[in-house]
Amino acid sequence: MRNSLQLIFGLLLVGGFISCQKENVDTSGGDVFEADKAIIQDYAASKGLNGSMTANGVYYALTKAGASTVSPANGQEAEFSYTLYTLVRGSGTAVTDKFVDSTYATKSSYAYLVATNPGLTEGLFRMREGDQGAILLPSDYAFGSSGSLDGAIPPNTPVRLNVTLKRVRTEDQQINEYMTANKLTPTEVTVSGLRFIKTVSNSTGATPLGNQTLNVRYRGTLLRSSSAFDSTGTGTVGFTLGQSVAGFDEGLSKLKVGEKATIIMPSKIGYGATGRSVIPPYAPMRFDIELVSVQ
Repeated sequence: MRNSLQLIFGLLLVGGFISCQKENVDTSGGDVFEADKAIIQDYAASKGLNGSMTANGVYYALTKAGASTVSPANGQEAEFSYTLYTLVRGSGTAVTDKFVDSTYATKSSYAYLVATNPGLTEGLFRMREGDQGAILLPSDYAFGSSGSLDGAIPPNTPVRLNVTLKRVRTEDQQINEYMTANKLTPTEVTVSGLRFIKTVSNSTGATPLGNQTLNVRYRGTLLRSSSAFDSTGTGTVGFTLGQSVAGFDEGLSKLKVGEKATIIMPSKIGYGATGRSVIPPYAPMRFDIELVSVQ
């Protein structure tokens, strides 16, 4: 069994992709994988797509070239629009496509943090800003053996994504544009890249020491989501400096008791290239923190 990573996208018909997760998959010659590859190759030939297939069964064909030379790189954010189709072989040999979902109807786009996982990324890496292309994914890298939760995509179904790559952003660009959009002005930008915005000051508050327990109230979000991935709510959690990720520790060390701040950290001082749970690889994060007390 190969130790490749599977990308399975959750589908919300009115809003596009809403989640992705990784699983181990076997594409070493299993019946489903070989059948998917055959469907994709036959479909590409019938549509006159002039592309190529990777070892993971991902087929990419450029359909309209843009003018840019900028391509996505590992750790960047790719913003794209897409139309999604299922690929199904009929009773004969012909393969047909069926429309499922599109971002174009709402003029929206999907922001994807690029990491070197097989599947969608293999297509995106071949694109440049402004390019339009067809990315054909075997079911291992689409909706897998379960299909979509709403039943629109059956189990073990390869898919086609018509993608327009709109823009590529570095982490610094993501963070700076987020701060501008949310009218956040940094009190300090540290050498590590942490953006520190003090929101409540308390000049008489105690300065925390390294061996103390810091009782903290916080809320953490990804820049592309208003929902918290972690929060203490109205309660607090006890920390000692050095217990959390580097960016959180650095921001916390700048507070006195009674002070609050918003901190925005690049992934290198967050969860890095691996991510954690619901936090994707290379994801910058925002924390709203309050140092309530020390002991």
